[in-house]
Amino acid sequence: MKVSGMKAPGLAFIFATFVAVLGPGARAEQRNKCGCYRDDGGICYCDKKAKCGCPGECEPKGCEEQRSRELQKQIDAETKKAEESGHRKRSGDENGDNGSTQESTKAPTRAASHKMSASQSKELARLIDLYLADHPDSRGRSLEEVRGDLQR
Repeated sequence: MKVSGMKAPGLAFIFATFVAVLGPGARAEQRNKCGCYRDDGGICYCDKKAKCGCPGECEPKGCEEQRSRELQKQIDAETKKAEESGHRKRSGDENGDNGSTQESTKAPTRAASHKMSASQSKELARLIDLYLADHPDSRGRSLEEVRGDLQR
């Protein structure tokens, strides 16, 4: 009789141990890599040490806002880079620099004091065409070389 009386508490102990061992394991299987899980009602619960990194899943509060702030910072940085690049290109074009290095020993460069008018541009194009018609071998030469020949 003593044996049958000990079976009930023994079985209860074994059952409690089984639940204690498998209970957290079963719940841990439901957790995502962030340390969060959803209950049957769809409510998200997270551990105290839970971290962001599970977009579209159950995450700690504030992760979506943090991601949007980081994305906005990246967009701002890329926009700033593009604007600076555009400013450098525009200022380089205004100074006569098209991104390539010029050697100052070939010919002295003059700063553009003003922009040419449309009629001046047409006249310059006409003069260049006349010069190239008289000197067809100069078509492959640079403007600095042609300018040097004209100044001699």
